[in-house]
Amino acid sequence: MAPQVRVVLSPEVKPIADEIKEVTCAGSTSEVISLLLSRYGKHFIAWWKSNPHQHELTAVTIPQPDFPIQQADIDLSTPIEL
Repeated sequence: MAPQVRVVLSPEVKPIADEIKEVTCAGSTSEVISLLLSRYGKHFIAWWKSNPHQHELTAVTIPQPDFPIQQADIDLSTPIEL
């Protein structure tokens, strides 16, 4: 039997885990964690180690500016003549 480990997900990531569970038809959140670690764990470790300042960046919160997208004023009800 595999050793058991308890993982507590933050409220921010729980909906993501639930969506992955639904999309992948995983039987449990534990299976979702196992899936992610088995498929992407080594890649994540290599990526993390490739940036020597990664540990410094984890404590920094960078505010994301709000960039509204301008919508063109186009009338789509009239056909285009070619």
